[in-house]
Formats: sequence, C-alpha cells, structure tokens
Amino acid sequence: MRQLAFLATCSLLAPLHARAQEARVAEPTPHMSPALGLHYGSPLRFSVAGGVLVDVSERRNDGIVAVIEPGQQGTAVSTGYFRMFGRFGSGYSLRVAALRTVGEPWNASPNTTYAGVEGNLMLAFGVGARMGYLRRTSRRVDDSHDNLATVGVLIGI
Repeated sequence: MRQLAFLATCSLLAPLHARAQEARVAEPTPHMSPALGLHYGSPLRFSVAGGVLVDVSERRNDGIVAVIEPGQQGTAVSTGYFRMFGRFGSGYSLRVAALRTVGEPWNASPNTTYAGVEGNLMLAFGVGARMGYLRRTSRRVDDSHDNLATVGVLIGI
C-alpha cells in the first residue's frame, strides 16, 4: 500500500517538477560601453570625442551612440545609430550633430552654431573617415559659411 501511495504522489508531482526545468528566455538588456576617439579635420581641427555606446542587439554590435567632442576651435555633440562589423573595429555610424565654433575654425564662421548630419566610416581598428553636412542655425556673423561640410580622419568613434 505504501508503494502505491508513493507512486501516486510521484505521478501527481512530476508535472510540477518538469515545469520547474523549463528554460526561461530573458529579454536581452542593453549593454553600455564607452566610446572614445581622436579626430582631425574641418572645422574643429584636432578634437577628442567621448561618449557612450548603447548596444541593443543580442550580438552586441549595433545600437545607439551619443558623443560630445571638444576641439581646438569649437565643440560638437551628436547622437545616432552605429553598426560594427566583425572583430577588427570596422563599422559605421550615422548621427545628427550640433556644432558651436569659436576662434578661427576651418571653413566655418567663428562663434556660430551649426546643425546637421554626419557619417563615420571605420575601415579597420577604428581608423577611418568622417563626412557631414551642417547648416548655420545661429545669427549670421558673415556672408559666407551658411552651409558647412565636415571632413576629417578619425581613430575611434
């Protein structure tokens, strides 16, 4: 009789034990990592970029980037999308950017604010190029430089 009661109890509890063994799939959480870079080009000349990468995929290779970039002749802030390929630091980013110039920037008016879009292409090990188009948003300082093309080389994001 005891054996029969034991077998009946095990039969009733077996489904509960099986449910506890089911694998629960957790939603991937965003992964944050630092973004650093050295840039050289128009209009800031030399600049240092620092920010954050927020990876939103399971593979940790694409997501949102936000960067502040103080330079010799101004400061830029930008945010957008990044995508990395492979393991050798190659990828790209597309961002909206705002730029405030000071002093004597290259191909831009001094003490002027610009806004627009930029793209970074990193070929290998974070080394690449940057191009962008920005439009003056502050009052006119001079008759030139209403539109601004940013061009430069970079190491990092």
